[in-house]
Amino acid sequence: MRMTLLGVAVVAAALSAYRPAAAEKLTVTQYGRITATLPWAVALKQGYLKQDGLAIDEIVSGAGGGTSLRNMLAGELPFAEISTTAVVLAAKQGVDLKIIMGLSNHVGELAWAVKPDSPYHTLADLAGQKIAFTAPRSTTEMVLRAAIKRAGMTGKIEALSLGGLGPALTAFAQGAVASAPLNDPAMTRDPDKYRILIQAQDVFPKFDWSVGVTTKEFLAQNPAKLRALVHARRKAVEFMYAHRDETVKIYAELFDVDQALAARMLPKYYDWGHWSKGDISPQGLQAIEEGMKEVGDIDAPVDWAKLIDQSLLDPDLRVQF
Repeated sequence: MRMTLLGVAVVAAALSAYRPAAAEKLTVTQYGRITATLPWAVALKQGYLKQDGLAIDEIVSGAGGGTSLRNMLAGELPFAEISTTAVVLAAKQGVDLKIIMGLSNHVGELAWAVKPDSPYHTLADLAGQKIAFTAPRSTTEMVLRAAIKRAGMTGKIEALSLGGLGPALTAFAQGAVASAPLNDPAMTRDPDKYRILIQAQDVFPKFDWSVGVTTKEFLAQNPAKLRALVHARRKAVEFMYAHRDETVKIYAELFDVDQALAARMLPKYYDWGHWSKGDISPQGLQAIEEGMKEVGDIDAPVDWAKLIDQSLLDPDLRVQF
């Protein structure tokens, strides 16, 4: 979602409004809806968000983009997990933001499905057909348009915005589109209902779509608090890799699925290295740039070195841009 001028004004007004509270809320886009947000649930469950001076007792799910930024800055703690594209667009509009950590360098399980008995096996087979994505300038549109372009099918397939994963799958079930984006838990829970046509990770093996962001002002004034937050999430990711059975239980509770399903789903995320410890992939940022150019968000390279501050990361996680 794009930041509007009104959204920028709300952000600007909130920059100086921070007052530490006895207990604080953390804004995480799509919390409890996508697997990338799992480390925050682990950090909350294991008490890492109440250590080293932190006092976070609740995580709020943001709708994404400018909405999540406004929620973050209107709340007690000017930090949020949001999409990289939202940060780039807000910075273009003059909001002085800093990316202080990477949260996922992998696009995860996102895929486009067809029906099991469908005659479509490649994008070339979809000539003259309709294929869905969620929302304009979303990750799904970026991946889909890049895939269509690489397949030489630009202008030969009609890509439709249907407002979300749920509406896209409804249109797919009704035959309104030949293919729709799909993710977990539906992908693992109902494997017989779908056949995968495109894997997003085949289009972009690295894709830094989710980052931790704050304001330049808050970073300068509260580095210790933010460093504690960065470390809390790193500890959560390390816990997840070391204690997989316990992580399954936390996932099942957060996503309201049974533990058997969670146990089938999570191994592939470990294999992908889906959850970053805070490090940022230059290759993943290049993919973001390509995707943003595909959907018309930018027409020039992003100055990542200016937008990213790695000073709060442990030295082993820092990279050169």
